Formats: sequence, structure tokens, C-alpha cells
Amino acid sequence: MKKLILILSFLTLNVSVWAQKTAALWYLPTMNTYQAMGLAPYNLVVIDIENLFNNSSMLDLMISENPKIKIFAYLNQTEIFDPMFSDKPWSIKLLAELKQKPQWWLRQPDGKTMGAWTGMKALDMRFDCPEIDGQKYYQWIAAKYLEVLKDPRISGCLLDNSWGDDVAGISWLATYNGNKGFDFNGDKKADTDLGAINASWTKGMKEYIRLIREAKGENFTIIANPGNLSYKEVDGKQFENFPYIYHQLSPGHHWEANIMIARKFKIAIINPDLKDWFFGAATTMLLDNEAYLCVQQNEPYRDYYDLELGSPLSKAKEIEPGIWSRQFTRGNVFVNPKLKKAWIEYKDGRKREK
Repeated sequence: MKKLILILSFLTLNVSVWAQKTAALWYLPTMNTYQAMGLAPYNLVVIDIENLFNNSSMLDLMISENPKIKIFAYLNQTEIFDPMFSDKPWSIKLLAELKQKPQWWLRQPDGKTMGAWTGMKALDMRFDCPEIDGQKYYQWIAAKYLEVLKDPRISGCLLDNSWGDDVAGISWLATYNGNKGFDFNGDKKADTDLGAINASWTKGMKEYIRLIREAKGENFTIIANPGNLSYKEVDGKQFENFPYIYHQLSPGHHWEANIMIARKFKIAIINPDLKDWFFGAATTMLLDNEAYLCVQQNEPYRDYYDLELGSPLSKAKEIEPGIWSRQFTRGNVFVNPKLKKAWIEYKDGRKREK
């Protein structure tokens, strides 16, 4: 634990570029004018790509209201809803095409498809997956998404379910939520060489990321979820349900591990549950990289997200065991990770705890 805390002597101060930032995850396939106006004040909005087909003008509305807003596309290369929702026309077509390519669906020894979440089925991101018409799945899905990413309003993407490339690999999915094991070779038996499966999956994911980077260039931002050390080729991480606990680092010290991971990337999306939003907001104030507060999903901007602290005057530091603090022009922020509590003491005498 001491070594982890020492690593947290973090942050090179750069007041000239520092600013409090907020982000939204808009995972709904549609958006009306009222919702677009509610999203416009954010610095960054990640949208379900169906919005490009259902209500493209709402993106223009957000940009007109906030010319500096960044709009990223949500991509889920690993799983797809089956059956698909009726308000997702692009995904309906994608699913129909995938139904004609049964070799790319993850299957169990009994031949049934498998996935991690209710209603979703997983697809074969392995580098060694079968080729269909000269393409492997990771190549095919990258090409599909790159067509969408040609929209000039999209300046980045978030890759959800970016599994693998850590000690958990992809092998956990074999028996997760009642799954009966992988059967990649179709012999009706559960595959046992999980190490080779993990390695191939990781290689396929890395190639998928490379294809997007190669096509879109270095100025295009790629963020991956979940918030672990996997896929360091990306620009940033989303830390869902902050602090994200499946990071494969120090058990029980999740906040410290999350901060250590966040520091290793250019961008961090701190994504707490609603009840922990203030704790997450205060944590973002301790980071000097491009750190965004993002509360739950599908939430409009709230004025109270602005902590009104101004610019930092110091680095973040542990002022006493388990208590972290940082000085700003308008006050000081304090974070107690063990209790998941935070508070702000303003220079005008006010105190804020929520």
C-alpha cells in the first residue's frame, strides 16, 4: 500500500491549460431538442451512433449552443443486442449482416450463443477468428465503424467492453453469468487453453484499435472502458461506477488504484453513480490530465456540477493519512477515499459537502 501511495505523489502543475471539465454518456438512440439543450453545456458528450441517423440535427444544435463541445461516438465492438431495438436502424442492419456470419458469434459447447449482459451476445474479437470473405471480425467491424466516424462532427470514440490485455483476459467470460465455456473449434467441448484465447483476443483488440488510429490519425481521441491498465494504445479510460473495482491491482484500495491508472492516460472520465457524484467531482479536481466528471448515463448538465474553485495553486497531496487535498484560487478541496466523502472549504467562508 505504501508503494501505491508514493506513486500518488502526482501531478505536474499546468495552470495555463487546467479547467474543470464535465462529460455526458448519451447512450439513448434518440435525442430531442430539450435533451440536446440539456447536453450542450458539457465539454464532452459521448453519443450512441444511432443519433447520427435518427436525429442528426440535434448534434448541430449542440454545436451551435456550444462551439467548443466535443462529440465522441460510442462503439461496442464486442457485443450486440439480439434481438435489436426498433429505434436503432443502423444496428438493425448490422445485426442482419452478422446473422449471415454465424462463424463470428461466440458459442458454448451446446451451440448456444453467449454474452455477458442480458439481451446481448458476444462476437469473436480474436486475432485467430475465422475469415469470411477475406476479413476477420475485428477488421470487418472496424470498417463498419470507420464509415460512421467519417462524420466531421465526431472527434473521438469510446470503445466499450474493451476486455482482455490484463490478468483477467477474456477467460472470465467463459463461465460468467451461467455460460458453459467457450467452444471456438466446434467440437462440442469446452476449450481449455484459456491462455491462448486471452492472447489471441488481446491481439485482435490491439489490431482493431490500430485500424481506427491508422484511419483517423493521432488527433482523433480513443477512450476505452473499463478503467484498468489494458490497451495503453488508447488516449484515455472511462472509470464506470467510480471507483472502478475490477482493475486487477491492490485489493481494497480502489480509489488509489483508479487515480494511479488515470494518471497514465491523457484523458480520464470519472463516472460515479449519482449518490457518489460529489465524491467523483472532487476527485477530478486532484488530477492534472484531461479529467472529466461524468455522472451516471443519459443525464443533462446540472449547474451544481460547477465546483467554482478556480485555478489550482498547488499539487494534490496527502495532508494526513487517508485525506487528500488541493489548493485553488477560490478554496481548497478535500477527499477521503476510505469514507467516499469529499468537501470544499471556500475562501469566502462557505463549506460544501454535496
